[in-house]
Parts: sequence; structure tokens; C-alpha cells
Amino acid sequence: MAEYDYEIVHKRGSQNTNADALSRIGSVGRVKERTDITDENTKKQILYEFHDSPIGGHRGMNETYCAIKAQYTWPKMRREVEEYVKQCKSYQVNKILTPKHKAPMEITMAKRPFEKCYLHVAGPLPVMLEGNKHILTSQDDLRKYMVAIPIGKQDAERVFRVFVEKIVLM
Repeated sequence: MAEYDYEIVHKRGSQNTNADALSRIGSVGRVKERTDITDENTKKQILYEFHDSPIGGHRGMNETYCAIKAQYTWPKMRREVEEYVKQCKSYQVNKILTPKHKAPMEITMAKRPFEKCYLHVAGPLPVMLEGNKHILTSQDDLRKYMVAIPIGKQDAERVFRVFVEKIVLM
């Protein structure tokens, strides 16, 4: 900013018609007691500022309601906030769906050899003999038997072929 010649001029909120979100947040945060709202346009503006605006952040129904309730009140406010959030397309598209029932964690153990195998490809490494520059490692979950085999490429076909020929069929 030192390169530019500029002058800072303060504009009152009523004169600053193109105020950005940061300048509006000050007026929202200064309210100390709950205000009764009766005007429908004021309700719409409050719903917009607490949900749709950059300050609102498209929060969920409960968070939006609690934020509004801290400063404003009107009859059937909870129902109106809920309807407003339900109709918000941006919120509906981007909301995070959490499963209502989480499956219990189960520890699965292999009961037979090769029922569960772990594969890992390490590399690229410095080129070894025969042009190999990757290492395929495999571990059998039941026996904990581990094998490391040098391979040239790490594409799916090569990894599968080496796994079957050099580990499963050996």
C-alpha cells in the first residue's frame, strides 16, 4: 500500500450504500436486547443476513435460529426459520448428511490364508537390476507372511500379474 497515494475517508453507514459484509457485521453484533419484529420485510432481511449472506454462511436450521433468537423475536419464529432454511437451494445442495445410525466397529480377522491380503507399491526408487524401480510388498493377514518383489511399472495389470504369479501361485 506504501506505493500508492491514497486518503482514508470515513462514511457513516447510512451514506455507505455499497457496504460490504464486514461493515454490516458491526451493526448486527451491537444489539444488546431482543427486538420484537412485526414487519415482514424486516423478517426477510434478518433471515437473509443470518443465513444467506457471507456472514450467515448458510448454517443449518438450529444454528440460524439460535443466532437470530439471541437478538430478535417474533411469533412463530422457529417455524419461519425452518421453512426459510428448507427452501434454501444452496444449503440443501451443500449440507453434510450425517448418518442417523452408525454401524458398530467390527474387527475382522482372516480365517484362511489369502482371505485378506495387503498390497503396497513403494517407489519410484533408483533403477535396480533388470530396470526395476518399484517394490511390491504383500502381507497375508492371517499368517503375517510378507513378500517384497521388485517390479518395473506400478500399473494395475502388472501388480495383479506379479501378485498372482509370484505370491498366490508360489
